[in-house]
Amino acid sequence: MKKKLIAGAGVVLLIILSVFLFQGEKATASDTTVVLYNSAKIGVIEETREFELKAGLNEVPLNELAGLNIAEVTIRPLNGGVQVLGVFSRGSNGDVYSANIGSEVEIKLRSGDVIKGRFLGFKNRKIAVEGDGYYLINPAEVSYFKAKNLDGKARVYAVLQADKAGKYNVSVTYRVANMSWESRYKLYIGKDAKLYGYVVLNNPTAQEFKDAKVLLIAGDVHLNQALPQPRVLYAKAASSGTFQIGEPQKVEAFYLYRLGIADLNPSSTMMYPYVTIEAPYQREYLYESWAGNGERPVYESISFKTDRVLPAGTVEIYRETDDGSLLIGENSIEHTPKGDTVRIGIGRDYDLKGTTTILEQRSGEGYSYYKVRITLQNFGNETKTVLVRHHKWGKVMTSSIQPTDETANYVEFKITLEPGEKKEIVFDYGVGISSS
Repeated sequence: MKKKLIAGAGVVLLIILSVFLFQGEKATASDTTVVLYNSAKIGVIEETREFELKAGLNEVPLNELAGLNIAEVTIRPLNGGVQVLGVFSRGSNGDVYSANIGSEVEIKLRSGDVIKGRFLGFKNRKIAVEGDGYYLINPAEVSYFKAKNLDGKARVYAVLQADKAGKYNVSVTYRVANMSWESRYKLYIGKDAKLYGYVVLNNPTAQEFKDAKVLLIAGDVHLNQALPQPRVLYAKAASSGTFQIGEPQKVEAFYLYRLGIADLNPSSTMMYPYVTIEAPYQREYLYESWAGNGERPVYESISFKTDRVLPAGTVEIYRETDDGSLLIGENSIEHTPKGDTVRIGIGRDYDLKGTTTILEQRSGEGYSYYKVRITLQNFGNETKTVLVRHHKWGKVMTSSIQPTDETANYVEFKITLEPGEKKEIVFDYGVGISSS
């Protein structure tokens, strides 16, 4: 009979819950894990809570989940003798602001300006709204606050059935949109390459997580929903020391980093240093060419071996000089395994000039033919070796210089230029044409 009531008589169950009220439930212990992803703006929160329950039905408040999608909330009992009958959300009398956290609102100011967006709660006693920007609004300047729930504070609660009175541990898992993490690097180029890596935690929400165990996931996570993206980077919180993050653990197709225990403050960005690499490096120069006439830049990059796994991220590049460190550019690196070579583009080298000239071009049904001349010139006072990469269709037939690599999509050459020297490469390739 009990199974039938729980499985099929939803109306009867709601009537029972409407007349049943268990006041004063409160978690007496909390153990929180926050999982953040660098490919999705989402945080997955798992909290272990201890509840004092009476025998029978218990309505357990989860008011901090107000404004979230309760369909994404999972509650699992960690002890025997207790069942989860459901998770519910409803309005009740109370604060109209709290009732609409996470909802779309419209606010008209006394100045006549209208701000629309997602209500994030309060920060520094001001209304926080994320719309076409991030707004902190003085409540005294508000002419009206238009929202969906005008009855009062939204309530989220779970109904637990305990066989007997006592303390029970329950796991509560839910999602918070717009939370994420990313890697940020600072590269200093001097005698050696010095790379400093930072973990940046983004929590642009009104949620706060104290003493949370933070796990970072690197890899592409597929979600069936389009989550809203934050439009701004919020104020940075002060760094609170260096975390000793070990090597990541491979879990399925992802890499798991254990950050440790941290406070995730609301509406904040927190940056923690986690890796330092100092290694000798090599300079490389790349000229990329396509089947079209014109002068194109030659780009400088440096490469070095890494003894750590490096997540993908943005790199700020500094040149160390006698007058200090100069910011010379910004680039990105892909996820790099331990022991692999890191290549970071620095920028255009103005001492090197490259020109592509199409000497001959023919095409017809089922074939195409190109004859190309690439000219490189070194105007500087240092000897430099340039990697020439020409993007093509078909196979190289003849060349004045032996290619160092060839694929279906490009051919590569290496050219060493003394100061003031000029060199040429002439080659041809085609599709549907015999080299004989």
